[in-house]
Amino acid sequence: MKNIKKEEVSIANEILSNAFFDNKSVNYILKRKHDTLLISRLMTYSIKKAQLCGSIWLDDKNNACCILIDPLQPKVKTLYSLWLDVLLILQVVGISNIKKVMHKERVTEQFLPKSLNYIHLWFIGVDIKMQGRGIGYNFLNEIINYYKGKKDAICLETSTLVNLRFYKKLGFEIYHKEDFGFDFYFLIKHL
Repeated sequence: MKNIKKEEVSIANEILSNAFFDNKSVNYILKRKHDTLLISRLMTYSIKKAQLCGSIWLDDKNNACCILIDPLQPKVKTLYSLWLDVLLILQVVGISNIKKVMHKERVTEQFLPKSLNYIHLWFIGVDIKMQGRGIGYNFLNEIINYYKGKKDAICLETSTLVNLRFYKKLGFEIYHKEDFGFDFYFLIKHL
């Protein structure tokens, strides 16, 4: 497992964009569903935000990627950060979706832990040609082991029902469920 280098950003974007093509939560915020360009722009935004207050990891063979946000890192609202948000609205979400996206963000923020030192697993994906081979399991296990002793928990959300079994196998528990026209699960693993 390694932090991405500047020249690996496109690899991370491609892995995550392809892995999240059919994701209900991702498509919920897009101005056009299943639009590969919009999903790629969303991942570009997410990577740039994580560079400000989190981290981006690749597995050693560049087959899996994750974006993590550290809620304890100061979220400095720089002009650059605000510009990223404006680009997200204009290029990915669209003006007509702002209200529902802000509602989803408020709900998500409401149910993430307030008094716990956790890392937020924002996105995790495996190259679609390599899925089903245990790469995601091993990669997430490396992430879990890396944060043991550094954080009290890992939190994530998913709208992909088939992933619930995967996360539960690694010790994650559902602690809340929301309805956005699809089931949206909040999970936690205490470290």
